Amino acid sequence: MKYLGDRFAKGSLRFAFLLMGFSFTVMQTLMARELLVSFAGNELSIGLVLGSWLILEAVGSGLAARLAGRVRGGAPSYAALQMALSLLLPLSVYAAFTVRRIAGITPGEGMGLLPTFYSAFLVLLPLGLVDGAMFTFGCRAYAREVPAIGHVYVLEAIGGIIGGLVFTYLFIPHLHSIQVILILATLNLASAASLLVPSPQSLVPNPKSVKSYSPLFLLLAASLYLLLSPQADAIHRWFVGQQWRGYNLVYYGNSIYGNVAAIKQEEQYTFFANGVPILTAPVPDITAVEELVHLPMLFVPQPRRVLVVSGGVGGVLNEILKYPVERVDYAELDPLLIEAVQKFPTPLTTSELSDPRVHIQHVDGRLLVRKLAAGGNERYDLVIVNLPYPSTLQLNRFYTVEFFRLVREILTEEGVVALPSPGTLTYMSPGMRNLNVTIYETLKQVFPHTHVIPGDTNLWLASPEAPLEAVSLETLVRRWEERALPTSLMTGFHVRLRLDERWLVWFWDSMQKRGNEATRQQGNEGREDEGGVNQDLRPSGLLYGLFYWNELFSPGFTGYFEFLERISLPLLGAIVVLLTIAFLVARRLSRRARVASVPIVIVTTGFAGMAFDLLVLFAFQAFYGYVYQQIGLLVTAFMAGLSLGGWVMTRRVERIEKGKSVLLRLEGIIAACWLLFPAALTILYAQAGRPGVSAAVGPILLVLNALAGFLVGMEFPLASKMYLRVSLSETAGTLYASDLLGAFLGSLLVSVMLLPALGVLETCLLVAVLKLGSLVLVATMRTP
Repeated sequence: MKYLGDRFAKGSLRFAFLLMGFSFTVMQTLMARELLVSFAGNELSIGLVLGSWLILEAVGSGLAARLAGRVRGGAPSYAALQMALSLLLPLSVYAAFTVRRIAGITPGEGMGLLPTFYSAFLVLLPLGLVDGAMFTFGCRAYAREVPAIGHVYVLEAIGGIIGGLVFTYLFIPHLHSIQVILILATLNLASAASLLVPSPQSLVPNPKSVKSYSPLFLLLAASLYLLLSPQADAIHRWFVGQQWRGYNLVYYGNSIYGNVAAIKQEEQYTFFANGVPILTAPVPDITAVEELVHLPMLFVPQPRRVLVVSGGVGGVLNEILKYPVERVDYAELDPLLIEAVQKFPTPLTTSELSDPRVHIQHVDGRLLVRKLAAGGNERYDLVIVNLPYPSTLQLNRFYTVEFFRLVREILTEEGVVALPSPGTLTYMSPGMRNLNVTIYETLKQVFPHTHVIPGDTNLWLASPEAPLEAVSLETLVRRWEERALPTSLMTGFHVRLRLDERWLVWFWDSMQKRGNEATRQQGNEGREDEGGVNQDLRPSGLLYGLFYWNELFSPGFTGYFEFLERISLPLLGAIVVLLTIAFLVARRLSRRARVASVPIVIVTTGFAGMAFDLLVLFAFQAFYGYVYQQIGLLVTAFMAGLSLGGWVMTRRVERIEKGKSVLLRLEGIIAACWLLFPAALTILYAQAGRPGVSAAVGPILLVLNALAGFLVGMEFPLASKMYLRVSLSETAGTLYASDLLGAFLGSLLVSVMLLPALGVLETCLLVAVLKLGSLVLVATMRTP
């Protein structure tokens, strides 16, 4: 019976560690999705959310390493952490739902990067600490030998794979957030019960045991009851109601593309996508929709075919349909938005969506433009890109030179593309000026004729052959009056006011200030040829979009973005080299520094692994335009590689006599991968437009992410053997905290510094320099 009891206990522990990985992956993804909505759809917040989670894990693991030796009983301690996790889950999800309201920020109002970070940090504080502590206590509970660290690491990673797949393909389509956390709570409470009742003999009722375990079984019963009853739906409705408290919420839904909500104020509906207001009906923003449509139409003598990229329903389509157009193609990615609009019909939206000339395409706007350009048969007289300025990577894809080249291929010879940008008729702030300079410089790379209509919202126009800048004001006014369209705002007088030459002179004078500064700065850096051009893999538009965003919502943080304008790959590379040299000197002078060599290497590997994971996610975003559903799948690919690499090394680690030489080879391979990754991305981008290649990009990125996880996973068990301290828990806690610290730095710096400032390719090269530095550290270590 003792043998059976040991087998039962080991099996319970293995299940607990699988469940740990499963729970953490599902929790991370769920919290990232909910906070993505709370932070108004900015996918850079994913990096901040992951960064907050990881630094909290590192702190939790480090604290547990100090406490584990003082706490008796590994399995009971681990079970207590599982119970704590189950209790904290609903509280943390509630905080994610209501973080904007708690911070005093209304729906639709933006949050700067600093408020986003500290809000995510506070929301994730309890879960992150418990997460980090569970790994350390798990290693202590599992065994007393070094391979235990590798086994727990692998089991957690395998659980993460299962969690990512289940979340992506089962939880997202069929369950809401409350059902998901109740499933996690039930599983963790059941696992805790199996750890506290470790053997078949203990299953015989014992009055004292029953009394001591009664809180656990009560929690388990309550969790099961809520999960299987309608109460889960009621709780979810209450959470959503708290998120939108003070508003008459009439619609709330999730799709694979994002979250859609609608509120009603008297007879007016406002629809939100990922927390951002995108349309109002039946009375739209009259000024915005009429100027967006009718001002560009003045430069199109005979409009017949129009393409609207997002933001068509709720006014824009209505204004276009006043013209004798033959066809209007409208790209709107999420069918749930159109479904929500149709569920609350108004005269405006009903007339738009029922007109036979309107053809709605539920596809990412850029993918549609690429498809039309590849077909070569469709040509448009006007393309309206009705999207916000590029404050996210998803939006930035519609302001790059690559996108404008695609648009040019689908325009007629005298066709026009129109897109709005932030504007003013008084003072142009540095962030607004930089953003408009970038848009102008990027348009100039593709279109010979570029024109701007300044205003509270600037309207940029570009054409392959139509001389936009040469058309006289009188010609445009006469054309408007001849059309005699029924409008609420637009008149001949309004046309004269908006196109007044004085506004144009003032605008270019304001822009020239930034242009001269940019030219001087780029000349000093030897990058005059790049100018302010916005590219997919070097998103300068994102940098200046975030610059302007933080001028609005975090004015005190604007100095940081001025700093980002000045940094470069040579500067950051030199800093990495100097830090490497400084550590080599410190290692000669200090025993503590010599002991820290392996943890430092793990920090750099954690940084590189997280950076690779995020860059693959951002590359996926650039290709396909959405990551809402794919977050779980991308994380799963990385975890799959992580578990396989950890399993391979755990099986071999006891037979390895010279750990230093193996670690040296691994470091070399990781550095080489980072040098090759930019080339792989460049080739993918160059071939993305070819038939069949676009569909293969996603799987290729998943494989690359799995490869990065494999290399990271191989290092951890090997480093555990090389760094074995007095106690197993101290070794596990220190290295796990080092890994998480590196991942935290990677998620934070890549998201809000390296990617906007350097772009994807130069960020890859910088990480390669970092790993070459850790390669030097390993090569000069005295550890065998």
